[in-house]
Amino acid sequence: RCAGRVEVKHQGQWGTVCSYLWDMKDADVVCRQLGCGYPIEAHSNAHFGPGSGPVWMSHVDCDGSESALSDYRHRREVQEICSHAWDAGVTCSGTGTSCSCPLWLRWGKAAGCSRQVRLAEGRGRCQGRVEIYYQGSWGSVCDDSWDLPDASVVCQQLGCG
Repeated sequence: RCAGRVEVKHQGQWGTVCSYLWDMKDADVVCRQLGCGYPIEAHSNAHFGPGSGPVWMSHVDCDGSESALSDYRHRREVQEICSHAWDAGVTCSGTGTSCSCPLWLRWGKAAGCSRQVRLAEGRGRCQGRVEIYYQGSWGSVCDDSWDLPDASVVCQQLGCG
């Protein structure tokens, strides 16, 4: 339920969202609105297959502070400019509501925000580059003063022992 093509109901009918300008900030709003945590990826070009019915939204360009996709003013006359080949999609963390995780992860003060941490480009779920989700985007954690106790916090947060 936390990954798929983004669809909205308008005038009693379900339709899709065009991925023109679609990015992680837009996906962040969708994931929060659905109670699905934070976005892992903002998909474009009908990644989850083309939808059917009307294309209700286009040129969505959220700043990430919106509580719902409908809070953003978007183009409504989209049928002529966007086909279902451009349908937007999201993959959310699926871990519940996101929290505001500050950039002090390496000092072990981000406990309770495990859904804001991931390991990227490793050979398994429990190894890789440490990244955190902050203000609408993923970024790596600086290794200045990084040591075993810091790594231990990450491992505990991710349930990796």
